[in-house]
This record gives sequence, structure tokens and C-alpha cells, in this order.
Amino acid sequence: MVKAFVGAGGKTTLIKRQARQYRAEGKRVFVTTSTHMFIEEDTLLTDDAETILRELDRTGYAMAGRPEGVKIKALSQETYLRVCDRADVVLVEADGSRGLPIKFPGSGEPVIFDNVEQIVVVCGLQALGKPVRDVAHRLELVTRCLGVSEGTIVTPEHIRKLLLEGYVRPLRRQYPGIPISVFPTSDGSAEQEAVRAVLTAVTDCGEDGV
Repeated sequence: MVKAFVGAGGKTTLIKRQARQYRAEGKRVFVTTSTHMFIEEDTLLTDDAETILRELDRTGYAMAGRPEGVKIKALSQETYLRVCDRADVVLVEADGSRGLPIKFPGSGEPVIFDNVEQIVVVCGLQALGKPVRDVAHRLELVTRCLGVSEGTIVTPEHIRKLLLEGYVRPLRRQYPGIPISVFPTSDGSAEQEAVRAVLTAVTDCGEDGV
């Protein structure tokens, strides 16, 4: 299974959490990126498939990419596909947001590999109640989508619109056979959890019902 994580507001944290869950089930997990991802202590900075596969076989887990400053970038296609063949689960960070909780994708975003079987759209509910300018990546695109000024306070409806118009609808059109789910990250408060439940349901509706 190959899952791509797109959007903003907690992709890496969610990927690491799911990696731990799959490892607890005894699955071999491979984590990488199609764009860029911050280097962590256990990240393999290599494009050598054999090095990555040895770690995957030894521990059941490997996170790898080619080094670029403090981040890794995508592996070569040959290396990526070789490791995918050996892993039970592949988790790919396929979008960038510079650590901000909401965004509208730019041209060429997200970057979805051909073998992806599921897409998870992430957004951060910590954006709620804050000015758009403080919490949005691709600020100009976000304000254009929402029809608001940079100082507008973010509401649940704003996040819903960004999810639908920036990700869910275009991804459905581009990848009609791939399941798409929405995963809003929250601080656990009752308010954010209520919003999270509503936003998670947007992919349960038909194209005309959202």
C-alpha cells in the first residue's frame, strides 16, 4: 500500500504516527517524499536502494531521501520503486507548507507518484481564529480562493473551502480511482474536535453535495 500525504498542518507528524501503528502490526514501513521533508535522526541520506533495503529488512522501517540542506528530496524513480517492492506500507510526504497549518496548492502541487493508492489531505485547525496572513502558505492563492483580505480571521468554512477547492475536488478529477480522505489535525479541544468531525465528512459527500 502506498499513501500520499498532502496539504498542510501536520503531515510529517501524521506520517510518523501511522508508521508506528503499521510497525506495531508487524508491517515493513518505508517513509519518503516526492518533494521535500525535514531530516530526522533516523533518516537515511542516500539514493542507494541496497542501503535502504538493508535497513528496512533489519528493522522493518526506513526513512530515506537525497539530502538537500536540512531536508531530503525525492529519491530517483529506480530506487523509489525498488524499495516500494520490498515494503508493506509506503508513506509519502507529497506536498510542502513551510510548517503552516493551511494552504492552497500552487502549480505543480501536490506531487503524486504514479503508484500511489491512497491520498490523505491534511489541514491544521490551529489556524482557526487567527489572521489568514499568519497561518497560510501560498498566501496570495489562499486569499484569492477565499475572497478575503490577509487580515481576515480564519473560520471553519474557510478551511472547508480550501480543502474542497484546493484538494478534494481537483484530486478527484485527476485521480478518479484513488480513495481520498481528509485528516484535520486538532489540539484536542472540544471546539476543534467538533470542527474536525465536520471537515472529515467532506469526502463522504458527492461532488454536488459538498
